[in-house]
Amino acid sequence: MLKKLAAIFAIASCAALTPAQAADLPNYPFIHVNAAANLHVMPDVGEIDFEIVSLDPDLEVAWKLVSERLEASRALLAQHGVAVEDISVQDLLRRPLKQGDTVQAIETRAAVHATVRNLEGWTALIQALMTMPHVESLAVAFSRSDADKIEAELVSQALGAARLKAQNIARGIGARLGAANGVALAPLKNLSNAMGLATDGPRYSPVSTPGDPLLVTVQKLVQGVDVIYRIGK
Repeated sequence: MLKKLAAIFAIASCAALTPAQAADLPNYPFIHVNAAANLHVMPDVGEIDFEIVSLDPDLEVAWKLVSERLEASRALLAQHGVAVEDISVQDLLRRPLKQGDTVQAIETRAAVHATVRNLEGWTALIQALMTMPHVESLAVAFSRSDADKIEAELVSQALGAARLKAQNIARGIGARLGAANGVALAPLKNLSNAMGLATDGPRYSPVSTPGDPLLVTVQKLVQGVDVIYRIGK
C-alpha cells in the first residue's frame, strides 16, 4: 500500500534575499512544494560481492589457491541457480601489505560479483559462502526486477500529493493554482539498507543500518519530488 508524505513551502516575497539569490528564483508569483510517496516491497533480485584472498608469498602457490577458490565459488553459485553470465571476476591483483616501510605480507586477491535472480535458496547460499575458506569482504544488496515500473508508480503518487498540497496553499491565499513550471525528482531511496555495500545501484540509496545478510527482508522505497507551480490570476 502506497503512503503519501508531503512537506510544503510557499514563497511569498523575496525582498530579504540578496541579488544573487533572487536571480535564481522564478520571476513570477509561484508556489513551491515537495512531496514523497513510499512503497514496501519484497526484493526479487540479490547482488553478492566477495573477495578471495591468499597471503602466500609464493606467486604460483597463491594463484593456485585463488584459482581453486574461484572455481569452487562458481560451482557453489551454479548449484544455487546462478547463471554463468551473472558471475564475474571484477578485479585481480597482487600487492604488498606494508607496516611503515616494512613489507609484512604479499596479498593476492580476486573480487567476485554475482547476481542472484531466484532468492529461494538465498540463506543457504550465503551461509556456504561465509564458511568458505579464504573468502572475505562479503557484501550483499537487494533490488527489484521491475524497478522501472515501481519508480513510475511512486513518481505518479508523489506528483499527485504535491499538486494536492499546492492546491491547498493556493486556496488558503485566495488564489488559483496555475500550471507546473518546474519539476525535480529526488533519487529513489531504499530505506532498507544493503549489508556491507556503500551503494546498491544508481537508483537505490541505502540510508539505514545494515541488516542480516542471510535474510531477505521487505524494502521500503521512497520517491520524492519538488514542483514549482505558477500562482494563477
